[in-house]
Amino acid sequence: MVKMSLGAAFSETFTFLRTNWMQMLLWLGGAVVVACVLGWLLLRNSMGAMMMAQGGDPSAAFGALGSFFLFAFIAGTIVFAASLLIWRTGLVGGEPASDVGWGLGAGAAYMLAMIVVYFATIIAMYIVLLLVGLLAFAVFGASGMSLESLATGGASAGLIFFGVLIYIAIIIFFLWFFGRLSVAGPIMAVTRSANPFSAFAESWRMTGASQWTIVGFNLLMGILFIVFIFVVSLLLGSVTGAMMTPGAGAGSMIGGLIAALLIYVPSVLVSVSMPAGVYRSISTKAGSDVFA
Repeated sequence: MVKMSLGAAFSETFTFLRTNWMQMLLWLGGAVVVACVLGWLLLRNSMGAMMMAQGGDPSAAFGALGSFFLFAFIAGTIVFAASLLIWRTGLVGGEPASDVGWGLGAGAAYMLAMIVVYFATIIAMYIVLLLVGLLAFAVFGASGMSLESLATGGASAGLIFFGVLIYIAIIIFFLWFFGRLSVAGPIMAVTRSANPFSAFAESWRMTGASQWTIVGFNLLMGILFIVFIFVVSLLLGSVTGAMMTPGAGAGSMIGGLIAALLIYVPSVLVSVSMPAGVYRSISTKAGSDVFA
């Protein structure tokens, strides 16, 4: 295992972005277009079915909900497949078009694995919260745990502080846990694997020495995203606001498109570059093997 530094993570992330931004625009842009077309085909009747189901047969609503879940799974598969192709090109080299079949299969396997991991984590979290709640009940007493005492401000300061700590602990846990799995995608790309669980295990091993540095890196990048969105919104607020007024006509669509391009596109490109940057920072491979 190689211990990562924040400087190395930032450097490798933006090096990957600078080297592969054209491929990223091509493949991610294509993935979004395909996902949008499929969304129109799969969901165009779902909203109407859900509206008609209100107060009537709930089976139509469940069918429409199933369509939404199916679309989410297919769209996630397509976008992750495009990310795999980008990571493989940037980290190993080669022509992405020759790996589309593998990418789609690996993307579907990854989505299924993430669903399993996510629900297993949620179930485990609720079990832990139940045990912690029982502990809090024993420590603070029944009066401090009632909804009435919380609503009227009668809950003890210790209980409130305990609840805040639990909330913060949950956030930190998810940042840590999914940080440990964050390089599974690049590992699948480098090894051309379609087995996400072995990639999860390898990611867990590789991130062991740098787990809290990865958490810090993700937090800093999240703060930078927020600042970036705020600055762009501030600079373009008056322009896009005028273009998106009800009487602006086509200007409304153009204003929305400008805002999306200037905020969404850079955010997605950096987000896809981050796992590759972390992988490169903790990988034992020589620099000549990467970013070919």
